[in-house]
Amino acid sequence: MRIQGVVFDVDDTLYDMAQPFYAALRRLYGERSEFDLPSLFLSFRRHSDERFEESQTGKISMEQFYIYRIQKTLEEADVQTTDAQALAFQRVYMGLQYQIRLSPMMIRMFNELRSRAKLGVITNGESAHQRKKIASLGLSKWMPEETTIVSGDYKFRKPDPRIFQLMEERMDLDKAGLLYVGDAFEMDVKGAIEAGWSAVWYNRRDRAVPTDAAGLSFTEVSSEDKLLSVVVKAVRG
Repeated sequence: MRIQGVVFDVDDTLYDMAQPFYAALRRLYGERSEFDLPSLFLSFRRHSDERFEESQTGKISMEQFYIYRIQKTLEEADVQTTDAQALAFQRVYMGLQYQIRLSPMMIRMFNELRSRAKLGVITNGESAHQRKKIASLGLSKWMPEETTIVSGDYKFRKPDPRIFQLMEERMDLDKAGLLYVGDAFEMDVKGAIEAGWSAVWYNRRDRAVPTDAAGLSFTEVSSEDKLLSVVVKAVRG
């Protein structure tokens, strides 16, 4: 069946999440020669994932979540960070996230897709924060509000199949005609597949394929131009 609806993750899918992270570290710590920025970013993502669910269910506060992930990350570079310094980093990092823009290649992809398929977003996170990023990316040019789903507005989040089912209802499309594009294997790719959708793994960081991926059917890409090619081909059928 031809793909009739394409739905995207936001963070590290529609924009390079590492860039505001690098800029925030440079602003607060200068050009520290000992910082291996790519490795620190991967650690930051890993520590974010460790406590994300707790932050979304109220087991820990958002401040505790922000403090934990940057303190644990900087410990790996032998930098000790106070709670106040960790929150200062978060303020700078968050402010830079609200300055993100789509790349020319992403704009080209959306322009090519909008006459061929319904478009939408499913993103996990606090509603106001995610919606500011969505506004910064200008996504309303290509997709309506009803197909912009932020988990913070609901009691469930990816990979819960209910969030994918909600999009099926919003788009009025069968799951067999829907494709999800995301960078997080467990939440995005596995979540979409288990909901009955097709999936593209945008493996921007060249991560190893998870061991539990055996038997799952998905397409892996590692560049924006390849992503454009794969998604446009899918909607053309």
